Amino acid sequence: MIKNKFIKLFFKATIGISLFLWIAYTLYNQIIHQPNLQNTIHDLFVEWNTSKILFLSVVFLLMIFNWTIEAQKWRLLLVGTEKFSLWKSLQSVLTGVAVSVITPNRIGEYMGRILYLRNVHKIQGITVTIIGSFAQLIITGFLGLIGVAYYILNVQNFSWLTILFIASLLFFTFLTYLFFNLHKLLDWTKGIKFFRKLRIYLEIVKRFNQRQLIKILLISTGRYLVYTLQFILLLKFFLVDINNVILLCTVWLIFWIMAILPTIAIAEIGIRGETALFFLAPLSTNHLGIVSSTFMLWFINLIIPSLIGCLFVYKMKLYKDE
Repeated sequence: MIKNKFIKLFFKATIGISLFLWIAYTLYNQIIHQPNLQNTIHDLFVEWNTSKILFLSVVFLLMIFNWTIEAQKWRLLLVGTEKFSLWKSLQSVLTGVAVSVITPNRIGEYMGRILYLRNVHKIQGITVTIIGSFAQLIITGFLGLIGVAYYILNVQNFSWLTILFIASLLFFTFLTYLFFNLHKLLDWTKGIKFFRKLRIYLEIVKRFNQRQLIKILLISTGRYLVYTLQFILLLKFFLVDINNVILLCTVWLIFWIMAILPTIAIAEIGIRGETALFFLAPLSTNHLGIVSSTFMLWFINLIIPSLIGCLFVYKMKLYKDE
């Protein structure tokens, strides 16, 4: 049994490392052939001015604002389950981020967050976390649809992008319907034996009325717009000069692709860089700036918060069985 687990872990690690190396090599080849590479490197990393320092400072402040918004959404989701202060909610969220970086598609965020809940509320915590993730995915999908449509009409039209648009529209419609009819989802699980045992914990979805769900969506929209602004500021910081409207819609498209693309933690930054470069390269020859912006966005919004979250994992108190 232990041997099989080790083999699976080794197999996943090998795939992840191989994928990362292959993507890194691909990115390197695209960057190294960029025109005026030496001048670009000098402009990006040597020439600093007040404007660039201000841009970077704002991005870091927005990171704090971003996770504070998420902490407030977590508090709203937990109303009626446990009462959290904003500070405790922020600790819980950052703990989730710390756990998420070592899991595929960051699914470990659910487990990290519920460590702050009492044992009797942990399954309910997973349920409301999924509701919050649904809300964030709906907003990402809606604005992603706008991004896909704009890119097809104004930049490039790949046949697979049209298929993506249709599939995304159907997925977005289904997810939105599901989000506003959570009680129906609960009714569908009546006939499934596994969910019968968990029904007492899943009943929490009935607690959310339409007004609360809309409020969760609005908070998710705020967080998404903050994240969008961060990426645009970083692209400007790294001298990626693209028309603002085209850039905004393309960023929404990139975020949607990243949301639906399965990733392995070790290869995630490479996949993000390759995705951003694929869609932004036709709009700018500054490939190094595009990749650098993607890396910085990932580092500022995920790595730094996860390191902070590790401190809260250390401080956290585990509840005895209840």
